[in-house]
Amino acid sequence: MVGIQDGGGEDASTSGLARSRGLAVALAVELSDAAWVLVDDAEGGFVVDVVPRRVGARRVSWGDFGVGIVVQVGDFGGRWELGGDEEDVAYLEDIVRSVVAGRVVEIFGVRRSRVVVILADGTREVETGYEGPAGCLPMPLWPRWSRRNAVNLACLAWSGSTV
Repeated sequence: MVGIQDGGGEDASTSGLARSRGLAVALAVELSDAAWVLVDDAEGGFVVDVVPRRVGARRVSWGDFGVGIVVQVGDFGGRWELGGDEEDVAYLEDIVRSVVAGRVVEIFGVRRSRVVVILADGTREVETGYEGPAGCLPMPLWPRWSRRNAVNLACLAWSGSTV
């Protein structure tokens, strides 16, 4: 069980840390039927891992150590670096809820993947990640012939054909 400490008299980075931790606790309770939410305390912050129970769903995790939040969706494609203010925590929440709801597509190539998260308002957030030196080699049109992972097939149509 994770507790939230009172934020009285905290500086901006600590209050952002409390908001992010509050989100983790709220999601652990709210999503208990749809996902496993693991909160791991570390010195100066914490790491949250949200693993949807749906077969083939993508995992989402974030770390918050008071200087910013790093969000990772999927294998190595979806990575966002956020601050710790209220807007960033709201954006983090939107990403996490979208992934758990199945509004995410991951496209796999050789040593690379692209993650498309369709947020609640219908906007698409796209991030591509590369692994190692081989991932940096040019591969023209790799998203067209690569393997896709979409839990909800309607998500592919909703995300558009240009992912």
